[in-house]
Amino acid sequence: MLASADPSQGHRQQMAGAFEGWFWVEDVAPGLFASACELSSLSDAAISQPVEPSAIITVLLAGENGVFEAAGEPPVASRLERAHILGVGEQRLCTRILTAGQACRRVEIGMKSLFVARNADVLSAPDVETLEHLMAPGFRSHHLDRNEAMVQMATMLAEERYHGSLGRLFRESVTVQLMLQSLRLFRQSGRQGKARPPRNHDAVIQARHILDNALLAPPGPIELARQVGLNRNSLQEGFRAAFGTTVFGYVRDRRMAMARVMIEEQGLGAAEAGYKVGFASPSAFSAAYRRKFGRPPMSRQTASSA
Repeated sequence: MLASADPSQGHRQQMAGAFEGWFWVEDVAPGLFASACELSSLSDAAISQPVEPSAIITVLLAGENGVFEAAGEPPVASRLERAHILGVGEQRLCTRILTAGQACRRVEIGMKSLFVARNADVLSAPDVETLEHLMAPGFRSHHLDRNEAMVQMATMLAEERYHGSLGRLFRESVTVQLMLQSLRLFRQSGRQGKARPPRNHDAVIQARHILDNALLAPPGPIELARQVGLNRNSLQEGFRAAFGTTVFGYVRDRRMAMARVMIEEQGLGAAEAGYKVGFASPSAFSAAYRRKFGRPPMSRQTASSA
């Protein structure tokens, strides 16, 4: 289960122009938001907002969506019923510009680095790597091929079929499904690219040593990068190049290896082993263990007698 959202979180926007229609935005989990709108622009208009490193997915369901501008980059436009993935690698002022008479129905979801940090043990390693690729320094814009399942998920978000607590659960579920499907299709498109050759190799090795000595309470990525004299993105890039995984992925794999020894060789129960390696939820630990090793956590004696 994803970490719970803080309902006090908000999204500050500056809007210039006249609109007609409806719009909503909601934090469905920390660092993960969803929004939908059906708007007509009655005049030339602009919607501006500072955006921190994020991966943003827009699905235009009808009409024209104007253009999206990240400061310092050429404008890009969405295409009808095709997921448009934007990767913003550093904080920038981003603006959507519309002309008078344009009308659209669209759904948009966004993931910040906080979302990756809070859910690294829930997301798969490929999903974590894809999100970190999209949030690496620079700006990325990719259109995926039309996918009927994604169009249907976006339509369900726009229709607001449920309200109250059931509606919040529904929007969280559909948002996560839409995100995961988008990341999977993005990887299949071959646009993620390969990691560049290692840089700052000694600092990366030092970072691994620090993690190995603090696996149960590792420093956060920013603090770890500071300790070895790199910035966060350089550390993540070097870690992927040197070890084939992210910092989060390395910690997760080492914790799983520790838990496996505790269960199979020391005879600890799954819940206790999961707690010892940092999982507060036994179900989350069991799910992560099954993803890693292809079977539920159990001792060798239990497995052999099963």
